[in-house]
Amino acid sequence: MPQLNYTIMSDRELKEYLLTNKDNQQAFYTYLDRKLKKPKKILIGVDELESLTPDSQVELVAKRLKEKFNL
Repeated sequence: MPQLNYTIMSDRELKEYLLTNKDNQQAFYTYLDRKLKKPKKILIGVDELESLTPDSQVELVAKRLKEKFNL
């Protein structure tokens, strides 16, 4: 069986491959390396939260999570 080249797979292809080949460490580490190299997206900045009341903070967090996860 030929060796798969995980580095040329798209993120989606690699994720789908991992879902059916959970014991493949090389594919897992390739996927993990990609995830760790991507910049993190901040939902809410500290300055933004500090300027709000606790109730407003909860509302803002809920709103941003709904937006991020399309809830």
